[in-house]
Amino acid sequence: MKTVKKVFLILIFLLGISVAVNAQSSVQLGVKAGLNFSNLPGGPHELSSRTGLFTGLAIEYSTETLPIEFESGVYFIQKGAEGRYKESIIKGDYEGNAGTFKLDYLEIPLLVKYRFVSQSAISPYLFAGPYLDINLNSEVKASKNIAYIEDISAEINKTGFGVIIGAGGDFEISNRTFNVQARFSHGLSAVYEDRSDEGEKHRVFTVAAGFTF
Repeated sequence: MKTVKKVFLILIFLLGISVAVNAQSSVQLGVKAGLNFSNLPGGPHELSSRTGLFTGLAIEYSTETLPIEFESGVYFIQKGAEGRYKESIIKGDYEGNAGTFKLDYLEIPLLVKYRFVSQSAISPYLFAGPYLDINLNSEVKASKNIAYIEDISAEINKTGFGVIIGAGGDFEISNRTFNVQARFSHGLSAVYEDRSDEGEKHRVFTVAAGFTF
């Protein structure tokens, strides 16, 4: 919990810098949507990636005096994995050890962006920064056509944090700015409450597109 509080303070501090550093700062709102390819390495299970949804609102800050920009937002993001468990699960008519870990979050990143000077139609940039996520839903769903879903919310940490790195580009169409991004997020906190020092941590590759208003 102390670590989560530190992340909150860092987010607030950096956000304050991005707004206060120049009175002529430009603020833009936008939307983004895309796909996640997530996994949970570090635990006892043999898991493969889960494909999920990424969507939400973006806030971008830029100044006239600094060569960097800031991006934040609030996103609904589906994480988790697919695979097999060591122990068989028996629930009603279901017996097996395969399924999908469906872990859905509200994610709040704070990204520092460096934009390259470009004469082309696309303005490329790199970005990196921390993120905070808040768990919204946690369940295991059977991989077969059997009505079996187990709620595992009691076992999952309610908040987590990690880092994001990625690249993207902006381009103009009909006086509106569109963007595409590819990002990789590396979880630094354990997914399960009883594995704070070791265990599964989120690894997510995201491709997304959007536009600013």
